[in-house]
Amino acid sequence: MGEVTLNRIEPDTTHEEEKLKTWDWGFILTILSVGSVFLGSLLVKIDLSFFQLYPLRFFGFVGVFFILINKGWNDPLLSFNSRFIAVFLLLGLISVVWAPDKILAIKEIGILQTGLTFTWLITRYVNTEDRLNLVISIWIFGAIFVNLIGLWEVLNQQFLLVTEIGSKTERAIERIGFLAPRSIFNNQNNYAFFNAITSIVLLGKIIKKYQPTKLYIINCFSLSLSIFILICSYSRAAIAGFSLCFALFFIFTFLSTSKLKVNLANLAILGVIAFLGLALFEPAILDAITSKLYLVVEKNHQTKEEGRSVLYSTTLNYALENLGIGMGPGSSVHNLNGLPPHSYFLQLLVEYGILIVIGQLYILFRVYKRLSSYHFAVQNAMPMMLRASIIVFPLLSVGPSSIFGEGVFWLWLGLILAYSSVTVREYLKTIDSLQMKLHIHNS
Repeated sequence: MGEVTLNRIEPDTTHEEEKLKTWDWGFILTILSVGSVFLGSLLVKIDLSFFQLYPLRFFGFVGVFFILINKGWNDPLLSFNSRFIAVFLLLGLISVVWAPDKILAIKEIGILQTGLTFTWLITRYVNTEDRLNLVISIWIFGAIFVNLIGLWEVLNQQFLLVTEIGSKTERAIERIGFLAPRSIFNNQNNYAFFNAITSIVLLGKIIKKYQPTKLYIINCFSLSLSIFILICSYSRAAIAGFSLCFALFFIFTFLSTSKLKVNLANLAILGVIAFLGLALFEPAILDAITSKLYLVVEKNHQTKEEGRSVLYSTTLNYALENLGIGMGPGSSVHNLNGLPPHSYFLQLLVEYGILIVIGQLYILFRVYKRLSSYHFAVQNAMPMMLRASIIVFPLLSVGPSSIFGEGVFWLWLGLILAYSSVTVREYLKTIDSLQMKLHIHNS
C-alpha cells in the first residue's frame, strides 16, 4: 500500500465560472475526441500539403490550448505524465532538425502531438467513474460502427472504403483463401490491434452485470462482433495478445480476494453453453470460426520470421549507433527503406531515445502497480482487466506496422491512467469514510 503517497487527491476547488470555461469545455472536447477515434483518418479527412486533417487531429490541435491553460494536478502520477508529455513533444519538435527526412518528420510529429494531446485530455477531464463509464459507452457504440463495416467486408470479400488491395494483400488472399477486413484502418493488422484492445476493454466491462440492461446487452453484442472480426483479421499478435490477456485476468481474479470470481464463473458457464449450442444447432458458424483460427496457426508455421528479425536487429543497431539518442520523428521508417518497425517500443527507442522509453515504461509500471493494489476500490472488473492489458501490450504492438497514428492506442493509454487515478481516489474515499465512522463510534 506504499503507492498512496498522494497529495491527498481532493475534489477540484476552482470556481464554478472557471469550471464552465475550462473544465466543462475541456470535457466536451474530450468526448468529441473519443468519438472521433471511431471515424479514423480515412473516413473523414482533408488532404493538406504536409499532413492530413481528420477529426481527431483537429481536436488534438484545439487540445493544446487546454494544456497551456492547465493550472496543475492533484495526482502526482498524472502530474508526472503531463510533464512527460511536454518533454516528449518538445524533444520531438527539436529532433526534427536532425531527422533524416524533414518532411516525413513534420508529418510524424503532427501524429505524435495528436496522440499525446488526446491522452492528456482523457487524464485531465475523465476524472470520475461516471465519466469513465461514458467513455466506455462511446467505445461500445463506436466499435459497433467500425465493426459493421468490417463485417460487410468479411461477408462481401472486398474493402468498402479503400478499393486498392495491393500486392501483399493479394498474396495473402492467395495463401489463406479470404480477404481479412480493415474497415476504417490503413491495413488489416492495425484493425486487428483495434479489436484486440476493444475486446479487452469491453470484456472487462461485462464481467459484472450493470444497468441499464439494454446497454449491457449492446455491450455483449459489440464484444461478440469485435471478437469475431478479430478472428477474421488473421493477426497472430492480436489474437494471441487478447487470449493471453484474458488468461492473465482469469488468474489475477482467482488469486485475489475479489468478489468477481462468481461473475467470472457464471460468464465461463455461459460461454460453454453458447459453444455447445453452436456445436449442436449451428455447426456451420462454429466450423467457420475454427477454420479461421486454424489458418492463423497455419500462418504461424508457414510464415518465415527472418523478415521481422531483420527489422528488429536493424532497428536495434540504429539505436546503438546513436547511443540511445533519438534520430528524430520518422527515422525508423526512413532507415528501413520505408518499412515500419512493427514495435512500439523499438520505434520509440530509435526516433526519440532511451530516456523516452524509460519514461513510458515507468508510467506503465506505476499504473500497473496502482491497479494491482487498489482494484477492490472500484466495484467492477476493469482495473483487473486493464492491469492484464498492460502486460500484453508489448505483444499487441508488434502486429501493426505502427500504432502512433492509431487513436485507439492513445485512448487505451489515457483510459488506464484515468482509471488508476479514479481507483486510488475511490480507495481514499473509503479510508476517509471508515475513519469518520470510527471517529463517530469513539466519540
